[in-house]
Amino acid sequence: MIKPLTSLRFVFALMVFLHHLSFLKLHGGAYSDFYQTFCAEGYIGVNFFFMLSGFILAYVYQDKIVNKSAKASTFWIYRFARIYPLHLLTLIIALPTTYKIFVSGFIPWFMQFSSNLLLLHSFIPDSAYFFSFNSVSWSISTEMFFYFLFPFVIPFITKISKNKLYIALAFFIIVPTILVSINLIDPMFYHRLFYINPIFRFLDFAIGIFLYNIVRNLKLKNNKANFLEIFTILIMLASFFFSKYIPQVYRYSVFYWIPTALLIGIFYFQSGFLSRFIFSNKYFVILGEISFGFYMFHQLVMKYFDKINIHFLSIENPILIIAIYFLLTLIISIISYYYFELPLNRLIKNRLLKKRPK
Repeated sequence: MIKPLTSLRFVFALMVFLHHLSFLKLHGGAYSDFYQTFCAEGYIGVNFFFMLSGFILAYVYQDKIVNKSAKASTFWIYRFARIYPLHLLTLIIALPTTYKIFVSGFIPWFMQFSSNLLLLHSFIPDSAYFFSFNSVSWSISTEMFFYFLFPFVIPFITKISKNKLYIALAFFIIVPTILVSINLIDPMFYHRLFYINPIFRFLDFAIGIFLYNIVRNLKLKNNKANFLEIFTILIMLASFFFSKYIPQVYRYSVFYWIPTALLIGIFYFQSGFLSRFIFSNKYFVILGEISFGFYMFHQLVMKYFDKINIHFLSIENPILIIAIYFLLTLIISIISYYYFELPLNRLIKNRLLKKRPK
C-alpha cells in the first residue's frame, strides 16, 4: 500500500461530494458563491481516480503480467471482486428512486437497469443511461472497461515507457489531436465525449500507467520531497481556482492531466513531511480505504435524506444539511467497508479462484 496515495483518494472523493452540493446555488448569496468557488470544480476527483487507478494497477500487477506470473483472468477476478459487489448493492438501493421512470415505461427502465447491471451504461451517450440509478456508477462502468483492457495494453505500454522519446512523441500527438477534435465537434457533445466516454477517459488511465513507469526507478531525497510535495499541492490548487478562465471542454479533457500527474508522482515516493506525518496517518489511511464506499453512497444519501427532510424534518439550514449528508455517508461507508466490501471481496475471490482449473 502507498499510504499517501490511499489517503488522497478520500480527499478527491470529498471533492466529488462537494461538487454534488449544487442545491447551494438555490440559496444564492454567500452559499452560491461558496459553491462556485470551492465545489463546482470538484468533478475533477474522477480524473484523479482514473489516473491513480492506472498508476496503482501498474505498481501492483505490471511486472506479474509482463512476466506471466499472473494470469489475466486472475487480475479480472480480483478487480471484479473489489468493485462489483458494492456497485450491485448501490444499484439495488437506488431502485426506489427510479419509480417514476418505471411507471412511465417499463422498457426504458429495464434498458437502463440492464445497462447498469452489466456495467455498460457509460458507453451509451445519453444521460438517461449513464446517469441513471446511482449516477456516480458511470465511472465504475468506465473503470471496468479499463480493467478489461489492462492485461492487453500493459506489455505494449511497458515497452513504450522504456523510451522517453516515445512518451514525448505520444504526448505531442495526442494533445494536439484532442485540441483539433474539440474544434470539429459540436459543443453539445463535449460532456458525453470528453468527460463520460470510456474510450477517451482511457487516456487518463494510460497516463497513470506511463507515470508509474517514469517514476518507478527514480529516487527522491527528503530535503527535496518537502518542497515538491508543497509545490504540487499549490499547482493543483492554482489549477483548481483559476479553472474559471479555462473553457469547460479543456477542463473535461487535458487541463488537469499535468497537475494530477505531478501530485500522484511526487506522493508516490512517500518521502516528504506531508506524506510521512499527515497522509500516512492511520486515520487518514482508513478514510482512503473507505473512499470507494463514500463515493458510491454519497449521492444516494443525498437523494434519500432530501425526501425524508421534505416530508418529515423540514431542515432549512444548508450547513446542517451538508453536515448530515457527510456524517451519514461516512458512517455508511465505514460499515460497508468492514462488513460488506471486505467479506464479499474475500468470498468472491476464494470461490472463483478455487473453481479455476489448475
